[in-house]
Amino acid sequence: MPYAIAELIAILLTVFMIGSFILLFPLARRLGRVMEEWVQIRREASPDRDLLSRIEASLAALRAEVESLDARVDLIGERQEFLESLADSRARERLPGPGPEQRPPAG
Repeated sequence: MPYAIAELIAILLTVFMIGSFILLFPLARRLGRVMEEWVQIRREASPDRDLLSRIEASLAALRAEVESLDARVDLIGERQEFLESLADSRARERLPGPGPEQRPPAG
C-alpha cells in the first residue's frame, strides 16, 4: 500500500513537470525576445558620446575647483588658529598677575 502512494506521487510529479514545461516553454521564449528587444532599445537610446564627454569634462573641472576651495579653506583655518594663539599669548602678557615680589614664599 505505501508503495502505491509513492508510485502515484512519482507519476503525478512527472506529469506535472512535463505539463509545466510544455506550458511555460513558449512563455519563457517570448520573455527572452522581449528582453532582447528592451536591451536593443536601451542601446539605441544611449546618450550622445560627445555630450557625455563634455559632461565628464565639466565634472572634472568642478572637482578641481572644489579641491582648490578645500585647500584655501584649510589655509584660512590654519591662519585663524595662528592669529588666535597670537592674540591669546598677547592677552596673557597684558593680564596682571603675581609678579616675582608678589608670589608667596616656597616651602
